[in-house]
Amino acid sequence: MRLAAALLGLALVPAAGFAHWPYLAEEASTLPEGRTRSAAGVTRTLHQTEHLRGGRGVLWTYPEIEGTVGVGSRAEISLQYEVLWFDPEEAGHGRYDTGDLRLWTKVGLPPGWLDGFAFRFGAKLPNTSEVRGLGTDESDVFLSALYGFRAGDARIDLSLGLGILGNQTTNAAQDDVLTWGASARLPLGAGFEAGVEGAGRSGPFGLHRRRDLATLAVVFGRAFGPWRLDLAGRRGLRDAQGWGWAAGLTWER
Repeated sequence: MRLAAALLGLALVPAAGFAHWPYLAEEASTLPEGRTRSAAGVTRTLHQTEHLRGGRGVLWTYPEIEGTVGVGSRAEISLQYEVLWFDPEEAGHGRYDTGDLRLWTKVGLPPGWLDGFAFRFGAKLPNTSEVRGLGTDESDVFLSALYGFRAGDARIDLSLGLGILGNQTTNAAQDDVLTWGASARLPLGAGFEAGVEGAGRSGPFGLHRRRDLATLAVVFGRAFGPWRLDLAGRRGLRDAQGWGWAAGLTWER
């Protein structure tokens, strides 16, 4: 059961953090200096298996919020947070908890230095308690290399990284996992955009408790001036079986 709770965070967010909401795969581009982006939404994940203490059920995250600000010509900082509610499929009481706060810094390389590449660094704070089975009470650190490019009108983003997770069962120990993501976004005109993505993680390696988690998603968005409405359908694969959806608004200025 301790293992189930330890894997929850990345089981639900396989790429170790929300990207440009509601995408899970992080993009390589950064906001211009002084520009801000805020997002708020709700996510419903169905039939999580073994990653929640207490068995299968429906996990809600609401609100799920993100804030990002450009702090240089090729840098941005962001934070992410959510509130969790789990409704078990079997008889039992639902339970809620604060989610973990995640802090991120993304830096793009200077012009002429491998154009399209960026690096992202972040940490998950141990805000979610292990007692209710929705968190780990451990701090985690994440490092990712990002690459973005254009293919016709579509924007393609790829990421590969390392997650260094606190180990609940052993003091001064850690679990290392591989994280990955890929997304493609295509403008459709009149403010509409369609996107597809895959994101996941694998590890810790060499241990009997290794888990391979992946999520595929289809995203549709519509811009209304500085506002954007996004809807996403998701499917968990491998050790993160389950269907889900996300809906929310983004404001950029």
